[in-house]
Amino acid sequence: MEEKNQNQTAPKVEQKTDNASARPAAVGLDIGTSRIVVADGAPGKETRSHLNAFVAVPCSEMAENVLKQRGMVYERNCKNMYVYGNDSDFFASFLDTDARRPMHSGLLNPQEEMSQHIIQRIIEMLVPRARRNETLCFSVPGRGENANGNLVYHEAVLKNYLQSLGYKAKAINEGQAVVFSELQDENFTGIGVSFGGGMCNVSVSFMSMPMITFSVPKSGDYIDRNVAEVLGERNSTRVRLFKEENLDLSRAPKDDMSRALHIFYEDILQALIDRLRTEFKHSSQLPKVDRPMKVVLAGGTAKPAGFLHKFETMLRAEGDFPIEIAEVRMAKDPLTTTANGCYIAAMSEAR
Repeated sequence: MEEKNQNQTAPKVEQKTDNASARPAAVGLDIGTSRIVVADGAPGKETRSHLNAFVAVPCSEMAENVLKQRGMVYERNCKNMYVYGNDSDFFASFLDTDARRPMHSGLLNPQEEMSQHIIQRIIEMLVPRARRNETLCFSVPGRGENANGNLVYHEAVLKNYLQSLGYKAKAINEGQAVVFSELQDENFTGIGVSFGGGMCNVSVSFMSMPMITFSVPKSGDYIDRNVAEVLGERNSTRVRLFKEENLDLSRAPKDDMSRALHIFYEDILQALIDRLRTEFKHSSQLPKVDRPMKVVLAGGTAKPAGFLHKFETMLRAEGDFPIEIAEVRMAKDPLTTTANGCYIAAMSEAR
């Protein structure tokens, strides 16, 4: 990159805040495939987010003037301007293309040479440089099939960058962050499941200790990509927008798009449930629990109407599940749950 746009209004950050007081000494950061979310106030009270995506626009004076007039966040080199963060969605729809992703299946995208640079720019919009002794906990996926080396690299790159901002950075398993956010009243005992854009992450926790953690490389992007392919769509943007705005998994599908979405949703849910069953059967680390375990679901892929009912129905469909399941519920705010859980972990580390 040669130039960063300095002629813009303040970046448009999706923000939810109930408190304008000074920044605390702890930060939670959810670095997801589709979105980056920061929490740095009381859980559920103060969060900010940006899409983890960008679009390349050929350099021209006219195009750059439009970007400046709209106050869009971008950088340029001699060939292209790169619109990143929340503004990338607008340009992807406008150009009838898919935004490019710095991450793929929950990890840094090895096919995208700009992945680290773009993620750093987005994080800079959300997370200021640390003051003295600030702790930052950031989310990382669980172990997956043939991805352990990539996970080590992914975690190390992000940790090194966050440390360069002055933070005491610590990685937190994404599923465990769901437990920290939602199962305080259960002494952090239960199952946290995060349905993100790139993968599903699961943590089985006992008294705040993750006993089983894993990831399944199927989630929102997998659904969008495969639905687009079987329906002959040029890109997955239209599928994603339909899914986010119209899909109801509690109703029988009435068109090809809904039918395909139902099929691939059931596919990822069955893959996750089968993997969870296998992990329970083969784990030697589980303590004896004297009560049924609660399950909490989070993440953007879990947002469609009817998702909770479909997941619970499929989970309970076979009677030989290795443990007794109590309540299955949705997190209070599925899109900010992981960031809030990381914030709670950071507060604990900072004490």
